[in-house]
Amino acid sequence: MKGVVRLVKIATTWLCCCSGCHVSVLDLHERLLDLLGDAELVHCPVLMDTKEIPEDVDVVLIEGGIRNEENVEVAEEFRERAEIVVAVGTCACYGGVPGLANLYSNEELLRTVYVETASTENEDGVIPSEDVPELTWRVRPLSDVIDVDYELPGCPPEPDLIADAVTAILDGREPELSTTNLCEECPRKKEETVIHEIRRPVEGEPDPDRCLLEQGYPCMGPATRAGCGARCPEAGVPCAGCAGPAGEIPDQGAEMMSAIASIFRADVDDVDPSELVESVPDVVGWFYRFTLAGSLMPFRVDRE
Repeated sequence: MKGVVRLVKIATTWLCCCSGCHVSVLDLHERLLDLLGDAELVHCPVLMDTKEIPEDVDVVLIEGGIRNEENVEVAEEFRERAEIVVAVGTCACYGGVPGLANLYSNEELLRTVYVETASTENEDGVIPSEDVPELTWRVRPLSDVIDVDYELPGCPPEPDLIADAVTAILDGREPELSTTNLCEECPRKKEETVIHEIRRPVEGEPDPDRCLLEQGYPCMGPATRAGCGARCPEAGVPCAGCAGPAGEIPDQGAEMMSAIASIFRADVDDVDPSELVESVPDVVGWFYRFTLAGSLMPFRVDRE
């Protein structure tokens, strides 16, 4: 029929995730209706009862990383049927918090969950396996399995970031992400002072105006992509790094350790650098909380 314009087919799906990124999409409220004005939502597990993956999808937003074989199959099928694939959220982009499971073997994880926890009643030590998708040997970002056209990091991404990116894609433009680090948009004052210890976020009362990292609190701002308005540091909470590495940084944790080293001067008071390292209670859990699975060393290496 002449004059009929085909609606753009948009799909969403989730893999290894918490569904928080889908909630962020819903947080667009009325703007979601504007976004879908010339589009048709053909697959969205948080809004509709969807069983089959539709054909000829124009844009698919995929939340979550890869944790089991079903995740791999769904990701590959969407890649075959969608023209544009967008990894939404830090789990899809870098593995997210689930990536910390890469510190352990699948056997260790399953025994901990189903056998060894204090609240578990499982005298026979049976680990569920029937009709359960097999775990992949480690958590992986989406781009490790399929080609991804665009990435929108964040835990979850800001609703406006998602809307602006999808609007750009539908208009045939490249989505724009910040290339600077969080410190660039943080209102706290930087004085380039020297630190001698790392404090836990619950220790002491930080100065409400000064840079948290310069007060010894492990704020991930120097190694984290800007775009959230530095809400956590502004509220007095050190940045946890949920938006992943800034710009072209290949390894968020390594960049953060470099940032700390630059303001820790062992020569000032003849301080042993090892004392600084030992003052960080969980180096991997803090510096790689969201990006271990996508880092340069994405899993534990055992040495005999």
